[in-house]
Amino acid sequence: MDKKEALVVVQTQLSQAVRHKFDPNTGVKRGLKTRHISMMALAGIVGPGVFIGMGSALRDGGPAGLIVGFTIVGVLVMIMMFCIGELNSLFDFNFNTHASRWVDPSFGAAMGWYYVFLWVCSLIAEYVSVISVMSFYSDKVPLWGYYLILWGAFSIYQMVGVDIFGEVEYILAFIKLLFITGFYLFSVIYAAGGIKGHSPGNPFKNFPLNSGFKGIANSFVYAGVYYTGIESLSVTFSELRNVRAAVKNAVRQAVVRIFYVYFGIIISYGITVPYTDPGLSGSNKTMKSPMTIALVDAGWKNAGFYVSTVVLITSLSSINSAIYYPARSLKRLADDGYAPKVFSKVTTQGVPWVATHTVHLFGFLSILSIKSSSSVAYGYIINLAGLCAFIVWSGIIFVHLRFRAGWYKLGRTDDELPYKAPFYPYANYIGIVLGIALTLVQGWSVFVPFNAGNFVDVYIMIPFFFIVWGGFKLYLKSLWIRYEHMDFVSDRQETDGVYTDVESLGSQSTQEKKKESFASKIWNSI
Repeated sequence: MDKKEALVVVQTQLSQAVRHKFDPNTGVKRGLKTRHISMMALAGIVGPGVFIGMGSALRDGGPAGLIVGFTIVGVLVMIMMFCIGELNSLFDFNFNTHASRWVDPSFGAAMGWYYVFLWVCSLIAEYVSVISVMSFYSDKVPLWGYYLILWGAFSIYQMVGVDIFGEVEYILAFIKLLFITGFYLFSVIYAAGGIKGHSPGNPFKNFPLNSGFKGIANSFVYAGVYYTGIESLSVTFSELRNVRAAVKNAVRQAVVRIFYVYFGIIISYGITVPYTDPGLSGSNKTMKSPMTIALVDAGWKNAGFYVSTVVLITSLSSINSAIYYPARSLKRLADDGYAPKVFSKVTTQGVPWVATHTVHLFGFLSILSIKSSSSVAYGYIINLAGLCAFIVWSGIIFVHLRFRAGWYKLGRTDDELPYKAPFYPYANYIGIVLGIALTLVQGWSVFVPFNAGNFVDVYIMIPFFFIVWGGFKLYLKSLWIRYEHMDFVSDRQETDGVYTDVESLGSQSTQEKKKESFASKIWNSI
């Protein structure tokens, strides 16, 4: 290749890089890398609840109840992730756009708004947790003062480019993993009798089921909330540089790591803290954490300070996620015509600033918990978020079922799919049945004994979904998408979906020769 031809190639690459630096459909910046998404799928769902809220779950259901509950919900989540992987390996859409394209525009609108509501509930819950924990350091600052400080800091930070956001989330996620892994090692030493006052023995002696099915039903709610965020892979595709590679890696890694985090933490808590420990019912959130109780029992009197620091760092990441995901979803709703167009406005860095600040304003609702019981407020918000999660996940699985049925109806084959969801269609059927069942039984506690007020609080979001769906049905006058009318050509990724940034352009031959390090191979295989 002579110099003239080489110059033409470089100019072409630069032109494509500039064009694809921002998503042409949404205007957001493609600044996220595959490694960012892989870690964000974990970081976004590991919030303060793992260290604090899990104490209440352990007390109510016992370790066995948590394992059963998280296993059942985990199966639903795994099936849902397989569906997202297949859908987004072909089309880099938000899942509510998939719902509009393969089911019905009104259904997609309802799904999108419920997802925004889910994350707003999560945002409020995260603020409730972190505000209560901040008081552990000093009670001289009022709780609302801590909130205003955090709210201002997050409002500014959310305006940075998504590439910086991705790097910070990557680092915070890594720190979380270090904390969690460290506690796992402590649990092993504890079980082996390496802690003074604890003899080696059966580490699972404190693993009974508490409160029978009621305890398991309570664990469904906690699992629904704590698993929330793993589906966020679908929300970030418009800001990814390499969509198809991210799908294959993140689906696999997210499923494996989610079981590592949650099942690992449940087993560790069950080994080190009896579910009958009175500390789990304490009023101080930091001191009622199973991690704090275990470390104090082992002789570390300042464990509360350590756990508070862990929760604070965790909250920085989880609050970031609880603002990022609903803001991007709200922008996508505006792009699709299901929300006011003002929410589609972006900064020069591709940040949807109107949607971001609007979502963040709802964080002020967390201040209401200061005058009431924070535990009551937190529990109520958790119930709402958990129910919305089951509805959204079931909807995603149903959307994939429709997508694949239309795919076959138009004569296409499995060989044309870059990523195939395992066990189709049986996994879909199981997932939908599980989703419906979990939606109905997660409020089991209101029936024993029956409480009409609590019943409405727990189940109000089920009929409200159909009201929202019906409202958009009337507004959009949309029809159910027939299989023969499905469009599998427009907006499809015909390549690997690589969007190269200007700064990352280099010698193609050098990139091809660059080999993956041994450490990277080990990490990616996990």
